[in-house]
Amino acid sequence: MQYFSSQNEKKIFPNFVYMKNHRGEILRKKLDEYAKEHAVSILAIAKKASYHPSSAYRHFEKDDLSFDIIHKYGRAIGHDFSKEFPEMLTEYGFSLEEKEIYSSSDLAKCIKEKELWQKKYIELLEEHNKLLLGKLEQKNG
Repeated sequence: MQYFSSQNEKKIFPNFVYMKNHRGEILRKKLDEYAKEHAVSILAIAKKASYHPSSAYRHFEKDDLSFDIIHKYGRAIGHDFSKEFPEMLTEYGFSLEEKEIYSSSDLAKCIKEKELWQKKYIELLEEHNKLLLGKLEQKNG
């Protein structure tokens, strides 16, 4: 049975028809490959992905396994599952290849800017308090 997994995919990939994949089976296959190559157990991988070891086997049984779960396993083993599930990118924007947002110089600029805005906020707050005190004195006096 052929189908698109979302309406968005029809727009993005109009000439491409997806076959429904059993996400749990694909996950299991990749984790088995990784476990053999790196001499680790599936249970250890599940723990590294922050799941209870017995959860892994329940995940393998789900044909519509959440991309959130698949992404966590991918991060645990250093694998980008968007290669197996291109819809992860189109629907959810997941990718293991997360780009660095700030370089060290950008971070320094951000800290300076934060301090500048913090100083401005304090100045405005003090000015506001003076105005409130002035109004209060006018009312009472």
